[in-house]
Amino acid sequence: MKYIEKHPYVFLGLCALVLFLAANSFLAITDSSESNYALTAKEMVLSGDWLSPQIYGHYWYDKPIFYYWELALSFSLFGFTEFAARLPSALMGTAGVLFTYWFTARVYGRSLAFSAAIILMTSVECWLLSKAVITDATLFLFMSACLAFFYLGYTENRRWYWAAYVMAALAVLTKGPVGLALPALAALIFLIMRHDLKELFHVHLLSGMLLFFVIAGLWYGFMYKVHGYDFLLNFFGVHNFLRATVPEHGGKNLWYFYIIIFFVGFAPWSFTWPWALWKYRKERRMPFAGSDSCALLLALYAAVTFIFFTIVATKYTTYTYPALFSLSILSAGMLQHFHLPVRKIALAGGVLYTVLAFTAAPPIMLHQSGKDIGQTLARMDTDNAAICFYKGYSTSAVFYSGKTIYRAVPSDELEKLQPGKMDWNAKNVMPMASIDTLMQENQRLIIIDQKHDNTVASRYYALYGQMPDYISLPGNTTIWSADRTTP
Repeated sequence: MKYIEKHPYVFLGLCALVLFLAANSFLAITDSSESNYALTAKEMVLSGDWLSPQIYGHYWYDKPIFYYWELALSFSLFGFTEFAARLPSALMGTAGVLFTYWFTARVYGRSLAFSAAIILMTSVECWLLSKAVITDATLFLFMSACLAFFYLGYTENRRWYWAAYVMAALAVLTKGPVGLALPALAALIFLIMRHDLKELFHVHLLSGMLLFFVIAGLWYGFMYKVHGYDFLLNFFGVHNFLRATVPEHGGKNLWYFYIIIFFVGFAPWSFTWPWALWKYRKERRMPFAGSDSCALLLALYAAVTFIFFTIVATKYTTYTYPALFSLSILSAGMLQHFHLPVRKIALAGGVLYTVLAFTAAPPIMLHQSGKDIGQTLARMDTDNAAICFYKGYSTSAVFYSGKTIYRAVPSDELEKLQPGKMDWNAKNVMPMASIDTLMQENQRLIIIDQKHDNTVASRYYALYGQMPDYISLPGNTTIWSADRTTP
C-alpha cells in the first residue's frame, strides 16, 4: 500500500495497461467500424500517403486524420496485426486514466483522485473502448483535457487556457467539430451560471483560436486544397451534418437510448447512482456543495454531452463516452462520502474483465469478423479471379486477405447504391458490381456467400451448366469457386 501511495501513476498505469492490453492479440478485427479504421490505416502505410485517408483505393472522408496516424504508426512498428491495431486505444485509454487522476488530485486531493481513476478504468465502456479499434479513447483524452485545462485556467492561471485550445484542436483532428463544441458549450453555460461572462475577455480568445486553427486548420486546409468540394460534401456534409439530422440506424433513434447506455456503459458504478442520490435526499443535502465550481462544470459537461447526442439523429453506443470523465470524478466523490468499498469493487471488475478478454471475447469477436474468410482467401489461388461478396460485405476480410473484393448486388440495385450525393450511400466506397456482370465477364470467379442458401451457385449453374466448387466456413459462410478456364 505504501508503494501505491508513493507511486500512484506507476500503479494505475500498469493496472490500466494490463487491463487494456490483455488478450488483444486474440481479438479479431470486427466489422464494420473497426475494420474501416484498420483497413484505412493499412492503406495509408502501404500507399505512403499519410495525409489523405483512403480505403479500397479511394479517398475516404469519414473521420479526420489523427487516429489514422496512431494506427498507421502502430502498424509500421508492429505489422498488420490485431495487437498493433488495438495498441493505440490501449495507450490512450491508459493516458485517459492517468489524466483523470492528475486533474482530480489537483482539485480534490489524491484519495478521491485514486477512486476516480479506478472507477473510470473499471467501467464497462472504458474497458471496451480502450481495446477497440476506434477513435473514442483518443477523443476522450483530448476532450477531457480541454475541459480540465479550461477549469484550471479559470481557477488557477490563465495560461492554462492555451493548453485547452491545443487539446480542442487535437480533438477536432480526431473526430471533427464536436471535439470543440461540447467542451466549449459546457464552459459557456458554466460561466453563465456563475454570472461571470466577463471571463470571456480573459480566455485569450483571439490568440487561442489562432493557435487552434494553426494546429487543426493545417490538415483541414490541405484536404480542401487537394480534394475540394468532394471533401466538404462528404466530411462536413455526410459525416457531420447528415449524421446529426438523419438517423443512420433508424431503430436506435429513441429518446431514452443514452439512459440505457449510461447504465450499461458506466456499470458497475452507474448502479450506485440511484442509491447514492436517494441517500443524499435522506440527508437533505446535495452531493456536492454549492460552492464547488469544479463539480458544477463536470455536471454540466456530462449533461451537455447526453442532451446533445440525444438530440442528434444518429445514435451510437460510444457517442456519450466523453461524459465518463465527469461521471467518474463525481462518482468518486459520492462513493467516498458513503464509504463504499470502491477498490474491492474495482478489483473484482478488473479480474472479471481479464477473464472475459481471454475466454468470451475471442469467439464473440471472431463471429463478428471476416477473419476466417480473409485468411482462407489469402491461402487460395486467386490469380485472375474476381472475388465478391454476395448478400453482405466484410471489410475485415479485405484487411486480412489483402485482396480486392467486390460487393455483388442485383443489377437493378447497383445504380441506387452508388455514392456521390449527400446521403448514406456515401459509405458505399467498396468496389461494387452487379452479380450478373461478374458472372458473365470473369472466367474465374470466387463468390463469398454468408447466407449459405445456394442461390448464387444455382444461378451460376443455370448460366454455365456447372456447379462451382465450395469451401464451408464457420457461421454459415460458403466460398464458391468457379473456373470456366478448365473443363
